[in-house]
Amino acid sequence: MRWKVVIGNLGSILRLFGLAFFVPIIPAFAFSEDPIVFGFLPFNAIIFLFMASWTFSLSFLFEAVGKIDDFRNEEAIVIVSFSWLLLAFISSIPFLLMGVFVSPVNAFFEAMSGMTTTGATVLSYPLEVHPKSIMLWRGLLQWIGGMGVIVLSVAILTQLSRGGLTLLESEAPGPSITRLKPKIKETAKILWYIYGLLSFSLIMLLLGAGLTPYNAVYHAFTTLSTGGFSPHTNSIGVYPPIVHWIIIFFMIAAGMNFSLHFQFFKGNIKTVFKNPELRFYLTVIAGGTSLTFIMLILTGATPTDAIRDGMFQILTVITTTGYATVDFYNDWPEFGRMLLLVLMFVGGSAGSTAGGMKIVRITLILKMIKRKFKEFVNPRRVTVVRMGDNVITEGMLNSVAMFFSAYLLIFVLGALIMVAIGMDMVSGISAAATTIGNVGPGLGMVGPAENFRAVPHYGRLVLALLMWIGRLEIFTAIVLFNPSLYKERGLRRIFSFRR
Repeated sequence: MRWKVVIGNLGSILRLFGLAFFVPIIPAFAFSEDPIVFGFLPFNAIIFLFMASWTFSLSFLFEAVGKIDDFRNEEAIVIVSFSWLLLAFISSIPFLLMGVFVSPVNAFFEAMSGMTTTGATVLSYPLEVHPKSIMLWRGLLQWIGGMGVIVLSVAILTQLSRGGLTLLESEAPGPSITRLKPKIKETAKILWYIYGLLSFSLIMLLLGAGLTPYNAVYHAFTTLSTGGFSPHTNSIGVYPPIVHWIIIFFMIAAGMNFSLHFQFFKGNIKTVFKNPELRFYLTVIAGGTSLTFIMLILTGATPTDAIRDGMFQILTVITTTGYATVDFYNDWPEFGRMLLLVLMFVGGSAGSTAGGMKIVRITLILKMIKRKFKEFVNPRRVTVVRMGDNVITEGMLNSVAMFFSAYLLIFVLGALIMVAIGMDMVSGISAAATTIGNVGPGLGMVGPAENFRAVPHYGRLVLALLMWIGRLEIFTAIVLFNPSLYKERGLRRIFSFRR
């Protein structure tokens, strides 16, 4: 492990991240946020300017102490894992400097929830009373974390040969990343181009639907990232149905593999709709929507409201966006709440901005179960598992099975801890499920009408850890705790920074 290379590359990531602090300065001036100093300058703008300069200074220090160079696989894992923790810590500081939070735990929880696109919040209600600059900051964190700051860093800052693919695979959602171009740097650029184009398109449509520029930009940030933060206490429920339908369409797009968007833009439409993962993804959405539609009709809803509210809530859970148009915990029957809890584990497609286990892994698990049944009936039968025309290797199947087991084990441990610290069973289970899946609101005391302020402080740290583990796809995070990762050069080298 060459810690000098790790620190140097962390410095490059920090240098890029420092630019993000300039964005919230715009609403600070646009809305003349109090207090105003020197007769014209909002104090909140000074805070973000300070954070930008401080982050740049820290990045230069890291680059001076370290070394910017290509890296090995184990170094890529450490860079990704540490960068998400470091960026969440730095992102939490504006919340403290503006007095939004007094507790560093709350500030870190909010920043980690933003970076991992979880959408769980501990901000006091109503949300409308908080400065628009800090609210946009939490929305921007989700947009950056949606596609991934590592992907952006690979696209802009680095000149990588062997380390770039490992870096992206350590951060990207799904079993592996699809190369769109031979060079991994070009793949990273294309992913961000598509992400930016979809975000711009959503902004234009929301402006056309009557939203203000601030709200249009904010919800574009948190929809395409499948993050779900909103500047409104009642989330998307404050907007007319046309806005709900626009966001429904873009939640579907955000939950798709972004390589399919690339194929669509190239005109390969048949290739897109032949994709087995996309078909299963759309089937789950259709099935969940049908069930909720019937349920809401039976409870007295009109057909229009039933199809819109049902599809919206199914999508916001499957894609782990976390928006809400209704208080499904208090208003929906037990069946609806149970359905949403189950769908929290499913997630979107691999290579999307969605969290959860991912559709492709669920598909492979079902195919593995089907194969076992066939082998049980006929032990001599040899059956391969396919996704479309591709034969899935045994190594990939073993990896999926290990992920599935690790995901459930960590979820159960998290749920047990939540119940042990005093949460009721429904709230504790859903809190663990929604944070490891990066979904957002859960059920019970962490439902859409409430937030995570009811969770004790030490419980919030556990949930923040679950967000981090879930966003890094389990293995990238837990490998960090394996001592063998650091044994190559010995503990002494960690402090001497020798190559």
